Amino acid sequence: MSDTQRCVTVTIKAGPGGDDWWAAFRGASYEVYDDVATFFGFERESVTTLNLHELVTEATKTAQGVSTLVRDLGATVVPSAQPAASGEDPWAAAQASPAQPPARDQGTAASLLEQINACTSTDELKRLWATNQDAFADQAVMDAWKARGRALKAAA
Repeated sequence: MSDTQRCVTVTIKAGPGGDDWWAAFRGASYEVYDDVATFFGFERESVTTLNLHELVTEATKTAQGVSTLVRDLGATVVPSAQPAASGEDPWAAAQASPAQPPARDQGTAASLLEQINACTSTDELKRLWATNQDAFADQAVMDAWKARGRALKAAA
């Protein structure tokens, strides 16, 4: 076989079950590399030092992690924010109006407990967990979060 006829097939499975999704890529190794990086939304600069099997390993870990979050925790995909079309520099805008620090930076678990009680939907609870994961190492915070989730599901 000549080099022009060689191709690579890569299949990335999101989990062991038949219900989990999978993606297959076929072509020259550089085409598969580009397709995998594009499919998983990897920043090109962050994967330039990886060879194909290392990129596939990272993509597989990403696929399986997302699948676990969706299947076991009921997570949903939140679209990423698109850059401003007006040509405005998003970094300058972010520096001009800094975001509120997450609850764990405000000093106490009491603040996070108040935020948990203020959540009116399970989606709000999920976002709170996603932005304050370190604080959930505190068992009281985790227990309050679970109890609020059960209460919201029961009320629905």
